[in-house]
Amino acid sequence: MTDLPRDVRDLDKQIFELQNKLRADPRSFVPYLQEWLGRFEGDLLKQPGKTTLRTKEGPAAVQEAIEYLNRIEPVRTLRFNEELGKAARDHTTDIGPKGLVQHESSDGTSVKERLKRYGKIVTCYGENLSFHCETAIEVIVHMLIDDGVPNRGHRENLFNHDFKVCGIFSGDHKDFDTVTVIDYAASFVKAGDEDPIERQMDEFLKEEVTFDDMPADIRGWK
Repeated sequence: MTDLPRDVRDLDKQIFELQNKLRADPRSFVPYLQEWLGRFEGDLLKQPGKTTLRTKEGPAAVQEAIEYLNRIEPVRTLRFNEELGKAARDHTTDIGPKGLVQHESSDGTSVKERLKRYGKIVTCYGENLSFHCETAIEVIVHMLIDDGVPNRGHRENLFNHDFKVCGIFSGDHKDFDTVTVIDYAASFVKAGDEDPIERQMDEFLKEEVTFDDMPADIRGWK
């Protein structure tokens, strides 16, 4: 198991590990989805020990996810980033008690601005939300199926090859019992830390380049 910060809670650790298992071996999740197919009655999904869930797309979305897993290539696993975990925590503890279902904070703060409170986003970022899921496998499978989301944005984030780090935080939700937030980035520089890319650029710009160092064809240009 990957070493994680000590304050990461058990459910979030399990979600992190399962997400990496999915990225490394997509086809290993096909049996989970096949088991879900057997629980449908029309668009209703029977959930053992829980209220039956009315889906938007029914078994068709699950079958489509199975086909996706059978053709997608593995991608690099993610590292856990503590600062992204803090940003995920902020969103969970904000929207959960208020019963909100949205990526924006209750005060209108965007995902990007929320992440920037803790550092610098390098190149790209994303966010996944999951509701009413009590176990890690439920969280990952719900995001993977992405029922009712036309662009399958949650699924795309799960397999985005540009993402290298993520942070996860799960908590209580007023209307849907639970909420899980996963924040992603290609890289993330903690506030106060030096950005290695910027440092390399600064060093390059500080290098003295004299006229004599230039190639002859450039020196002769007028």
